[in-house]
Amino acid sequence: MSIKYIDDNILDIYIMKDKINIDLNNSKELEKYIRKILQDKDINGFYYVNVYIDKYYGIVIHLEKDKLDYFNYYKDELDMKISVKNSVFLYQIDNFNYKGKIHIINNNMYLEIESDEDLMYIMENCNNILYNYSK
Repeated sequence: MSIKYIDDNILDIYIMKDKINIDLNNSKELEKYIRKILQDKDINGFYYVNVYIDKYYGIVIHLEKDKLDYFNYYKDELDMKISVKNSVFLYQIDNFNYKGKIHIINNNMYLEIESDEDLMYIMENCNNILYNYSK
């Protein structure tokens, strides 16, 4: 699991599929799983949660704290609205030495993989993961 803090109110949690031991299609299991992760990190408040699922990588949990939470209504509690989205993850790369479909987005090269065969190598050599890409 990897956590990327975008700012004080937004964070992304990356979890590879071999670390996920729940049925992602079961909304109650997914909510319990996310709640456990956030409570272990001592995160509270109201969050809008988007779960992006990629069949090769796993999931990215994108959390955005409600802007009206400054009243501290949820100061010791955690509440969330969860949306689940099947997605295609793209991996920002610097060269064409990979198998897969190449996308150019904002003058950057992104690789769309077609199997998880080289996923670990690609992960080690990519600059960024675009998890909310829609075709």
